[in-house]
Amino acid sequence: MLRIFMILTLCLAFVPSAAAYAESSGVSLQGVADVTAGDQVDIKGDTSLDEVIVKVLRPDTSVVYFDIVPVTAGQFAAPFTIGSGEPAGTYTVVAGQGSEVASKTFKVTAKIVTPPPSGSVSTPTPPPTPGKVITPVGGAVPVVVDTSKNKTSTVDVNGRSTTVITQDGASLADALKKAAQQDNKGAAPVVYIAYEGKQGDAVQFNLPFSVLKDAASLGAIVSLQTGEGEYSLPLGVLNFDAIAASLGAEPGSISIQVNIVPSADDINAKIKASAAGIGASQQGGAIEFSIVASGGGKTSELNEFGSTYVSRTVVASGTIDASHSTVALYDPQTGALTFVPALFTKQEDGTVKITFKRNGNSIYTVLTATKAFSDLSTHWAKADIELLASKLVVNGVSDTKFAPNSSITRAEFAALLVRALGLTPDASGAAGFKDVASGAWYAGATGAAVKAKLVEGFEDGSFKPGATITREQMAIMITRAVAYAQGSASTAASSEASLNAFKDKSAIGSWARVSVAQAVDAGIITGMTTDTFVPSAQASRAQAAVMLKRFMQYADLID
Repeated sequence: MLRIFMILTLCLAFVPSAAAYAESSGVSLQGVADVTAGDQVDIKGDTSLDEVIVKVLRPDTSVVYFDIVPVTAGQFAAPFTIGSGEPAGTYTVVAGQGSEVASKTFKVTAKIVTPPPSGSVSTPTPPPTPGKVITPVGGAVPVVVDTSKNKTSTVDVNGRSTTVITQDGASLADALKKAAQQDNKGAAPVVYIAYEGKQGDAVQFNLPFSVLKDAASLGAIVSLQTGEGEYSLPLGVLNFDAIAASLGAEPGSISIQVNIVPSADDINAKIKASAAGIGASQQGGAIEFSIVASGGGKTSELNEFGSTYVSRTVVASGTIDASHSTVALYDPQTGALTFVPALFTKQEDGTVKITFKRNGNSIYTVLTATKAFSDLSTHWAKADIELLASKLVVNGVSDTKFAPNSSITRAEFAALLVRALGLTPDASGAAGFKDVASGAWYAGATGAAVKAKLVEGFEDGSFKPGATITREQMAIMITRAVAYAQGSASTAASSEASLNAFKDKSAIGSWARVSVAQAVDAGIITGMTTDTFVPSAQASRAQAAVMLKRFMQYADLID
């Protein structure tokens, strides 16, 4: 606790004013080479401290990079890639803690784009990519929205200078119509609005409510992109009639505000401290995504999208090992960090595209961790368990023990599925069970599982949270989780013929046969032997973790 307090105190006291720093005997920085925007900046130094806070300041003293860097054998390094849209000028690197700091300057040259030769025939190019952000994933080719008529202003939002982009309605309507009429190869039509500002900019897109409402029936996605991140907003998640009613305003006077805001230094410092408390480390800075409806002098935050996942994308530079990394939701009220489904894709330029999805908005960050348990050294499930532990999906029975051969209860497995899907705990959903107390540790997870239709109770009104789960019960819950993740009412049809390989198929309950067949066909659950399923066997913690990992990969929740 003392260490966490010191980190928070030092981070909050680390004011980004380069003139205030002088070279310190406790910290020394190597010279930083001049670069062109878009290149890697190599920051290295020596210190007697255990860790150093590193900031890079733009010519206007705003922060372009921030990190708390560990020190190994008296040396530290903090390489990062500076955005291709960063302005030219002299940048300042500051490293240290408190009064023990050092600084160096380096120059950034603007990236030069060479125009095509006169008279040459141009070929279609992808939409512009501000900063490090890439175009959406999917079969549809995004239609670029004309932004020439947009209005740009700067306002103060919650004490933060924010660039406001007010999108021209007619231009957005034209792009949505064009996207819907083209061949999207079965994917949702996508339109693309980009703000080519600086990394670190807080950006708010103001979109005309009436245009979005008219296009909602098209199933379109509006992709909003800045130098920090991308928000792919499916218009179908917005209840336009309910929004207008809550604001008491006419559709023509309402705007939908989508905010992409890099978190401030104090939030990142708190996240780093919370991450350290669970044996993880933050990679880069956090980003807050939010949507607000505004009209009639009122505002309404839109934060719940039912069972629909909304995708967001960030791009990270440097080496990221997907097996030890995850996206996490940060709760500023509790400081908790929880798993968010995410896929990591290495790109040709060496950066890593991170696409994550959740049915709500919040503050998100990338974490890395390496979890190991002493009782798994030779266990057959070691790799799968430690992968999920590193992603904050499964926990040990202690910091060093996993107890792989112990049984797992119905409540414990429901909690694992809720965590794997990135759902928010909700104890109210479990109120109908007579044996689930509102204050029980599993009440929130059980309630969320009920709302997502992953679990049901027994005829006597109980859930039996402490009962050990059987393999056929697990199959039912997993196939329902697949249906939820894929946004379908049921998983792909499977015939009971899939069970013919098991000599004990008649022992599988009639109520569970379809689910077992689906789970077997998907490769999520296998037999206990090549020719037996043993449906009533109690699953172990190791078996549950392995099935969970297979399910998450099958449903594209992890790589």
